[in-house]
Amino acid sequence: MDSTVRVWKHGKKRMELQATLCGHDGKEITCIDISTTFGTIVTGGADGRVLVWDLRTLSFLRRLDHPIQDHCSNLHSFGATQVTSVSLNDRTGDIVTLIGSQLMIFDINGKVIANFSRDEKFSENSVPCCAISTDCPEWMELGIVAVSGHKNGDIRLWGIDRDKGLLVFRFLISTKVHYCPITCLRLEGKRQDTLLAGDASGKMSVNRSLQLDSLSQQDFAKFMEGI
Repeated sequence: MDSTVRVWKHGKKRMELQATLCGHDGKEITCIDISTTFGTIVTGGADGRVLVWDLRTLSFLRRLDHPIQDHCSNLHSFGATQVTSVSLNDRTGDIVTLIGSQLMIFDINGKVIANFSRDEKFSENSVPCCAISTDCPEWMELGIVAVSGHKNGDIRLWGIDRDKGLLVFRFLISTKVHYCPITCLRLEGKRQDTLLAGDASGKMSVNRSLQLDSLSQQDFAKFMEGI
């Protein structure tokens, strides 16, 4: 495992290397996501950097600045500084990142859209350990824009307070299936109505929901009853 991203193309009978992307200063790459819709690659590394690459030209675009990483010691409260998750919204190009316990959302141009309030606290056992973006536009008032998995097995759904630029906790999936760190999350279906989750013990779960970009308060109640 090294600090490079290698882009391969499927040839007639073999894989052909197209490019080797470098930018994480010798530190291993810990997460990656790709959007063919926006022609974008996002990588996160053990160096704490989140880098954005152009999939079409196979060139570097920008580094996402995490201002809270520089000014808030809470990010380092449990000794975690590497990038845990990066995830692209395939509808808007927004990027969800998770570094330590800090979840943030950037737009496709690298501007911060939302992050946790300084009042958002986690115990050492409940810190988020992975996160994914939904395809919900951030302007949807009651939409779910991100899903986080936590060290204690919790799965939480997040919306956005657009006026304050903050992530807002919407729901905790109440059916307790996982009791150890969530290691992966995935939304399936054209309506993103199925949430798959896996944990460190190898256990997997399937939660069927309503469409995450149009949940009303009444729908939220039905969502919680149906999982």
